[in-house]
Amino acid sequence: MKRILLIAALLAPVLALAAPARAGGWAVTYLDPVPGDIRPQTPYVLGFWLLQHGTHPYDGANLGEVGLRFVQGRKSVEFPGVALREPAHYAAAVSLPRGTWRVEAVQGWFSPYEIGTVTVPGSLEINPVPADLRRAIDAQGPQEDHWGDIRPPGIPPSGIAPPARSTGGPATPSAPASPAAPPGRTAGASGDGDAGDAVTTASIESGESGAEAGSGWPMPYGAAAAAGLVILGGAVLVRRGRARRR
Repeated sequence: MKRILLIAALLAPVLALAAPARAGGWAVTYLDPVPGDIRPQTPYVLGFWLLQHGTHPYDGANLGEVGLRFVQGRKSVEFPGVALREPAHYAAAVSLPRGTWRVEAVQGWFSPYEIGTVTVPGSLEINPVPADLRRAIDAQGPQEDHWGDIRPPGIPPSGIAPPARSTGGPATPSAPASPAAPPGRTAGASGDGDAGDAVTTASIESGESGAEAGSGWPMPYGAAAAAGLVILGGAVLVRRGRARRR
């Protein structure tokens, strides 16, 4: 019985870290209005907002890499996000081959967020905010207003949470802009914009995306440390049990 209680005590912190972290371990990314017609191998600059709890800028330090990831089967390409003047506001220069791509937000040490699906050539379809996150956002009530005229879509000056869909629809496409940073590219893409068969990932080159150097460990490292303690404790218990049987 004592052994069972000890194992349960060791597992408790791991289970707490593995559970959905409503105390600060989740974020939602909202896109600014995007072009209505996205062409292959054409550069676009996409703005997006990474909001902790879906309502406010990240309030910690050392957020990590931020950007946009596009996934097509086993192919994956990422474009780094560059921090803009507004809190939690980023921009990424992107250029994609033909095809249908899942769009994910790279949110530092937060889990990636599924934004939607883009068809090239074609348009981007935004996913609704997942129901569990929607409930958590609605339960927060009014928030402090962190922005001026340039602000996340759906958050008026009162600072209330944004609606279930992150944009009000695609904007009229603007002229292609020169990338602010060298965009990633799926290896094997041919000159006419068709994706090749190579399985590669273009890495994000940005550093902390405007976040300050941090103190403390992000959640993934804390979970790994707690798991290590559990393994060590289990090994000690096994050795003691064998010694007693002798």
